[in-house]
Amino acid sequence: MECDSNEETSGSLNKMNEDLQRSRSPLETVTEEAEGAPPFLVTPKTDWESYPLLVEDSSRVRLAPTLDCTLRYFFTHCPKDVSEISRSDLMIVLIYVIALESGLIPKGVPMPAACLTEKYHSYRAFDKRLVKHFATRLPLDCFRNRASPYRLEMELVHQKAVRDNIDVSLVAYCSVDLLVVNLLWSANLTVCFSTVVPVSFYVPAINANRLPFCFQHLSRLSVKMKDELFVPFRSFAYSKYIPVICPSMAGLPQEVVKHITRCLDFRTRRNLLEVLKPSPPVIQKRTN
Repeated sequence: MECDSNEETSGSLNKMNEDLQRSRSPLETVTEEAEGAPPFLVTPKTDWESYPLLVEDSSRVRLAPTLDCTLRYFFTHCPKDVSEISRSDLMIVLIYVIALESGLIPKGVPMPAACLTEKYHSYRAFDKRLVKHFATRLPLDCFRNRASPYRLEMELVHQKAVRDNIDVSLVAYCSVDLLVVNLLWSANLTVCFSTVVPVSFYVPAINANRLPFCFQHLSRLSVKMKDELFVPFRSFAYSKYIPVICPSMAGLPQEVVKHITRCLDFRTRRNLLEVLKPSPPVIQKRTN
């Protein structure tokens, strides 16, 4: 009897340890069970670099789940025949996913209900919920006319923006093997961020069956696009239209805030006061 109880105790302990080993990290990731991916095996020896969460984590063996999902959507719904798909088309799909990771979304496409909340963090650039939601909402109209440049209308959605959603146009055109990518500010066409990408270097082949073989050096490309296009655009947008301050400013006494605002220029002072403006109280209706 004692041996049986010891065996049951050891069996329950083993099961508990196994459940702990299978538990997921408390940090949310891009990969979710809904996408068909197995949960991460979280142990003290977990090699997080082996899990491609972003485009820059992809390899020739495995792509990031959202990039893989967007590519499958593109090959399934593209208005072109598969034989007519070019390397530059795949490059635009890739840049679209990188733009999603940078906080941009397609213009005019409604946001998921889970993201329409007052708790949206004003300092967060990457939201995996947005990337996952818009991965299968790639605008396909820009691929219809092969003679015209690629054009994606996107916007930066931010609840603390001084004006409405900040619109931006992603325009790209091919010059031999180079893809010239421009990020145009819709409100002011004189504001433009540009970069040049060698297509064949990053997209060596077109393989609809084995998607990881379509790309190479994705880490280098993702960092290049974010550093030269999307991060400068976000910095410009934040400095012009999105008031961002240190969170501790809201807890300072009014006398200190007045002294600080006297040292600021007009635009910075306006943005600061806009952030510190108290939000109206939320009145909840009682239901009988």
